Amino acid sequence: MKSLRMSKDGRHQQQQQDRKVSGSEDDEENTICSGAAIKRSVVYYLKNTTLHGLKYIAEESITIPERVFFGIAFLVVVILSGFFISNVYSKWSASPIIISTSAKQKLTSNMPFPAITICNLNQALYSKVDSISRTSTNFSLLMGLCDQGADTSISYIGTWKYFKAILVEVAQPCEKMLLYCSFGSRQEDCALLFNSILTDDGLCCNFNALDPSYLIRNYSDDVRWEPAQPNMRYEPIDWTPEKGYARKLPEFYYPRTSGGTGIRMGLTVVLNASIAEYYCTKSMSVGFKVLVHNPAELPKVSNYGFVVTAGREARIPIEPVYEDALPSIRSIKKSVRRCLFSDENELIYYRTYSRKNCELECEAKLLLRECSCVLYYLPRIDPMARVCGPNDNLCTDRVQTEIESSLTNLSCESCWPGCFELTYKATPSTASIVTDPRFMAGENMPDYLFHGPYSNASEMSILHFYYMTNIFRSTTKSEMFGFTEFLSNTGGLLGLFMGFSIFSVIEIVYYITVRPYCASRTLKQQHNRRLEQLGWLTPIRPPVRKLIRRHRWAGLPPPSYSEVYKRSFSRKKDKPETGRTGKLQKKSFWQTLQVRPAEMKTPEYPYMD
Repeated sequence: MKSLRMSKDGRHQQQQQDRKVSGSEDDEENTICSGAAIKRSVVYYLKNTTLHGLKYIAEESITIPERVFFGIAFLVVVILSGFFISNVYSKWSASPIIISTSAKQKLTSNMPFPAITICNLNQALYSKVDSISRTSTNFSLLMGLCDQGADTSISYIGTWKYFKAILVEVAQPCEKMLLYCSFGSRQEDCALLFNSILTDDGLCCNFNALDPSYLIRNYSDDVRWEPAQPNMRYEPIDWTPEKGYARKLPEFYYPRTSGGTGIRMGLTVVLNASIAEYYCTKSMSVGFKVLVHNPAELPKVSNYGFVVTAGREARIPIEPVYEDALPSIRSIKKSVRRCLFSDENELIYYRTYSRKNCELECEAKLLLRECSCVLYYLPRIDPMARVCGPNDNLCTDRVQTEIESSLTNLSCESCWPGCFELTYKATPSTASIVTDPRFMAGENMPDYLFHGPYSNASEMSILHFYYMTNIFRSTTKSEMFGFTEFLSNTGGLLGLFMGFSIFSVIEIVYYITVRPYCASRTLKQQHNRRLEQLGWLTPIRPPVRKLIRRHRWAGLPPPSYSEVYKRSFSRKKDKPETGRTGKLQKKSFWQTLQVRPAEMKTPEYPYMD
C-alpha cells in the first residue's frame, strides 16, 4: 500500500509539473506582445545594436548615473546630427542648380546665324497716307499704327484683315528699303534673303528667321505678308535651341549657319531711308532700328532694338550666347531650377517656347482682359479679337507700363527662361559715310549705289553683321547637389556621430516585425502540436472546449486532465468501461499520461526568459 501511495504521489507531481509547463507556455503565447515582453526585446536590442553608445544604457553592471550620462550623450549626438543634416537639406533644396562653363568648345557653324530685323523709323510713306481720307476707318487704323491717339472719338472696331491691308499699303516694302545684300562673301538677291515681318515698329524686313509654318502653332497662309516663293533656292527647316538642327539637312536651307568670321563672311546690307517719305515715327530721328535675335523668336524692336541713323556705316560684331541643360535637372522642381524645357510649358500661339515668346503671349492675354483688344503686332491668341485703335491708347499704355514695371497685379513673372536658350550679343559702332569722288573707299560695293538714283549718302546706311570668332563656350545648367550627394553627406554625418548605416535600419525593422512574428508563429505551432498529442487520449466535447476557453479568458491555467476526463465522462450517456471488479480502470489512464514527455523544449527568445 505504501508503494502504491508513493507511486500515486509521483504521478500527481508529474501531472502538476506538466500543468505548470502547459500553463507557462499558454501565458507566454498570450503575453508575447505585452509590455514586459516588449521591454525585454528593447533591452536585447540595446545590448546588440550596431549604433554607438546604446549598449551602455542597457548594461547591468554600471550604475544609474552612468546610464543617464550615456543616454544624455546619445540624445545630444542625435540633436547635433539632425542640425547638420538640416543644413545639408536646406542647401540641397535651395540651390540644386549650378551654371558652369561647358568643357567643350562649340562651333558657330553648328549654330544658326542670328535673325536680323531691320525697320525703317518711318512707319508709313507720306505719299501713300496722303491719299487716305481722314474720316475713313483706314485712317483710324493708321493712327493706331503711328501711336497717335489724340482723337479719342474714333470708336471703330478694327479687324486683323483690314489692318493687314492698310499696313501693306502704307509701309515701305523691303525691295525699296534694301539696295544691296551679300552673305558669306557672295552677293545675293535681297528679296530671297529678307522677308516682311510684323513688329511693334510696323512692317519690317527680317533675315534668317524661322519660316512661319515652324514658328506658329496653328499656321495658316494669312499669316504671311507675301506668298511663299515655290522656286526659292533655300528650303525652310525646323530648328529649336533644344533640339538643334536635324542630322540630315538639304543642300540649301534656312535658318542659315555662318560660313566664317569677319565682315567678308558675314551679312552686309545697304539701306535706303527715303527721308522725303517720312510721315510718322516713334523716335525723333531718321534712319533704321535694328535688332539681332533668336531665329525662333518674334522681335520686339521698339524696346530692344538699336538705332543706326541715315548717312552712317555701322559694324555690328556678334557673339552667340548659348545656354543648355543636362537631362538630370528635369527631376528638380520647376520653382527651384527656374527654367523650363520646351515640352513643359506649351504656348498657345508659338510652337517653340522661349521667355520672349511667352512674354508676348502674356501681354496679349492681359490686353485682351483689360482693354478687350489686342495690339496689331501681338500674337492673335483669339482670332475674333479686335485690333486696338487710337481710342484704346490710354488703356494699352497703362497695361504695358505695368507689365514693364513688373507689378504684381499685371506681370508676366510666370514666363521663366528656357533651359535651352540662344541669344546674341551685338556691339555696334558707326561712322559717317563719305561719297566724295576724290575719296577712294575699300568697300567692294557696286557703283550704282553711289551714282544711281539712290546715290544720296545722307539717306543711306551700310550695316555689317559678322562673327568675331568661329568658336565659343556655352554655359550648362547641371545638378550641383543631387540626391546622391545628399545621401552621402547625410550618411557621413550619421556615421560620424552614431555609427549609423543602412544595416542599422534593417536591424530596427527586424526587431519590430520579423522577430516577434517568428516567436508568435513558433509558439502557435507548439501549442497546436500539444493539442494533437492530447487529442487521442480523450475526446474533447463542446462543453469541455468551453471550459478550456473559460479558463484561458480568466487568465487561469488549463484544467487538469482528471477534471477534463470527469467532465467528458459525466456527459456520456453510456456507462464508463469497467473491469472485472466493476471499478473504473484509472490505472490505464494514468499510464497513458506517461506517454507525454515531461518537459517540452521551447525556442529561447530574450523576451521570453
